Amino acid sequence: MEKILVIDDDEMDLQLMNLLFTREGYEVVKTADGPQGIDLYKRLSPTFVFLDLGLPSKNGMDVLKEIREFDGKARIVLITGYGSEKVAHEALQLGALDLIEKTWDVGSMLQRIKTVLNAFGAKNFS
Repeated sequence: MEKILVIDDDEMDLQLMNLLFTREGYEVVKTADGPQGIDLYKRLSPTFVFLDLGLPSKNGMDVLKEIREFDGKARIVLITGYGSEKVAHEALQLGALDLIEKTWDVGSMLQRIKTVLNAFGAKNFS
């Protein structure tokens, strides 16, 4: 079974992503801690990583850099409530697949997630 790693300090977002991905048949591994997320990536080699930028323990951009240094082919999607064009550009330059803004419109956010996953080779993601 393919794994998705979610690194986010917002419990509601962790639960939302867990529900979405498990419904689609993925095993979900989640943490609210950046350094633990890096360790989980190194041990588990998940298919995709969903990474919040605003982590209290370690900045999301630093987590992105460290995972990409370990695995240059890591498929990482950044999620944030504080997106900007500058942040998105920097994230893409560092190797993120995309940056998705958190929104109150959960349906719209989930559709964006599905679009990104399908574009980058997710299996059976409807």
